[in-house]
Amino acid sequence: METTTLRQRRMGFLEKTINRQGSVLDVRHWEPTGFCEIDLHLPGVNMHNWQSPPHIKCRVAPYHYRDYTPARWNVTLRTCTLFIDTHHEGPGVEWAKSLVPGDIFHYIGVDGTRQKIVQGSHLVMLGDQSAIGHFNGLQQLAASHNWISGMVVIPEEAHRRQFTQTFPELPLDTLPTAEALLAQLEQQALHPSWQYYLVGNSLLVVAARKILKARGCTSDHIQAQGFWK
Repeated sequence: METTTLRQRRMGFLEKTINRQGSVLDVRHWEPTGFCEIDLHLPGVNMHNWQSPPHIKCRVAPYHYRDYTPARWNVTLRTCTLFIDTHHEGPGVEWAKSLVPGDIFHYIGVDGTRQKIVQGSHLVMLGDQSAIGHFNGLQQLAASHNWISGMVVIPEEAHRRQFTQTFPELPLDTLPTAEALLAQLEQQALHPSWQYYLVGNSLLVVAARKILKARGCTSDHIQAQGFWK
């Protein structure tokens, strides 16, 4: 087994080889704490060709990286916003909480996800608070060509109100628990031509997919992206 020192040496070499930089323009923490918005300037990123919600691999601590979804990107200014769920613990959360305007932002690169917009379809977004940026990216790619609905789990009541105010372009019902979302999904009308986007906690994504499959939705109409357990 590699020693920690050897792994760190290899990661350090990788960081020096492919590390890229941007800058933090603004940081907004929701009240109460547990969610934040981070505006970035990424001069080295070409956003013109993004065809799916992108993931940016952020350096949150020495030898530690986390993937977040840039949303609300401006291809001309090369700016975007990260929406980060900070109610749990970990290097990514501590990093997000510590950022202030003017900080240098380090990342390895930006990749697309597997989820694609089916233009002209009804897009149904189902997920939790960690999926807000991803859903925002889907909405931006869809522009005005799709009808959007769905549900998002946001435990804090004040955050549910904040979501409605901050994201008028995302007409999603907000629910306090995953159990409430799954219960509603069992009862809601489904349609074979709709596209279902499941994003967030892997346990929620798996459970929602199971319900959709049991109710007759085919795999080609379900696009799933699990973030964490």
